[in-house]
Amino acid sequence: MEKANVEFIKEALGVDLQVRPTQKVTIDPATIQSGDFFGILRLDGLDPMIMYGTGSKIGHNVMALRFDGELYIVESQDAWYWPTHGLQRTLWADWVKYAEDADFHVTHHRLSEDSRAKFDEEKANAFFFDTVGLPYGYHNFLYGWVDTAENNWPPLLAQHFVPVMFKLVEDIKPTLAFNFFSEAINFRLNTTGKNISELAMVAAEKGMGIDDAMAIPEQDGWEYTGLEPTDGRNWVCSAYVAAMYKEAGVFGDLNINATEFATMDVYIMKLFDETTPLPDACVAADPDLPYCQIMGKYRIELPYYNSIAPYDHMFETCAINYPTYERDAGC
Repeated sequence: MEKANVEFIKEALGVDLQVRPTQKVTIDPATIQSGDFFGILRLDGLDPMIMYGTGSKIGHNVMALRFDGELYIVESQDAWYWPTHGLQRTLWADWVKYAEDADFHVTHHRLSEDSRAKFDEEKANAFFFDTVGLPYGYHNFLYGWVDTAENNWPPLLAQHFVPVMFKLVEDIKPTLAFNFFSEAINFRLNTTGKNISELAMVAAEKGMGIDDAMAIPEQDGWEYTGLEPTDGRNWVCSAYVAAMYKEAGVFGDLNINATEFATMDVYIMKLFDETTPLPDACVAADPDLPYCQIMGKYRIELPYYNSIAPYDHMFETCAINYPTYERDAGC
């Protein structure tokens, strides 16, 4: 599986992963602060598909957050390699053990001095307790990625494939199609409970296609139904980290929809510290990285890292721009 994933990443993304001489770096947990970001890659098929669709060089996002001084990792995930589903926190020592058992590649990114000064730990704690236990964001999994009607599809994925596929799924498993696709379109078209054919008719009456409806920005606060009793607001991993930053005050008064943030979008924001010297062990393991990679067989390099200052309606209308995945100005 590892070999097949490495080959796919090279052929599809043009990234030739390099084996690291040192594959584990131990850092002092006392130096990890609330708001620090961790990027994760696992060579399991899913992460490389996310990378191909979004341009990210990682497949999962998590954040450090202290509660009464105790260090935790907070994240949105669905227990593929974890004992707990949904929005959760895990003690740092336990999280590291789970990550090692799952063969994670993990990078650590410290907030810049300015970002850290804005980050309100008390507000982040309150937001966590308000959201803990909600399920992983399957309802809006696609919609942080799909920002345009035509320009978010890599070459192997035909432009109209997704709505057609979900129409076929709907004929067999209507609840599955509703959960993953059509409830989100209902929100965008201000309708309730309509199936894909009905949504296509509503969109046509508005001079749109389903593709156009898919590109309407996801709005923070939409409450979904159908997966389980605790359903409601939905965040995928990157959106939950962005929501944490939003609630903690990192974005100030900017108008940000965190649910629009795909996996790459967090690490390309200009939020991180590239001036404070890294621990010696990090530099020895990966001398050319501006962040510390604490585990993983292959070196994780992140193009466009820490390069885009947050702005109003960030990442709501971004084309994919395959194969560079570079963001258009003002997208």
